[in-house]
Amino acid sequence: MGKGRRQLNDDFAKLLKKLRLAKGYSLQQLADRSNVTPSYLNRLERGERKTPTFSVLQHIAEGLDVDVNVLLGLDAKDINEPLSLEELFFTNEIEFGGKQLTADQKEVLLDIIQEALETEVTSVELLMDALKKIGMLICELKES
Repeated sequence: MGKGRRQLNDDFAKLLKKLRLAKGYSLQQLADRSNVTPSYLNRLERGERKTPTFSVLQHIAEGLDVDVNVLLGLDAKDINEPLSLEELFFTNEIEFGGKQLTADQKEVLLDIIQEALETEVTSVELLMDALKKIGMLICELKES
């Protein structure tokens, strides 16, 4: 499999998992909602299966209550709706410093953004905890 195809599978896998977790669904819950087996969903999320057929994508999109275009990687102009950061990151190729970011790098960047936006800084201790988490994520990003 070529590098470009592998990147597409990784991006799809990360997007699918992020969308499922954002909805608060377990693999079994998404399977029940989409009529797709949990084991197949799990393999998709791990990037072990290629992008599914359009029919399966439709079922998964219905289970996630998103437009199928989101899973197809079409941008907001095409579906005329705002994108989540997950959709933006995993349905587009993103470059930094002349290098294309991998799906793993995109995932860590999303984790950094999430930590920064969701942390309620009500004390110096909470701020220090958040900065420690962000620092560890930055180290993870540098290693990937």
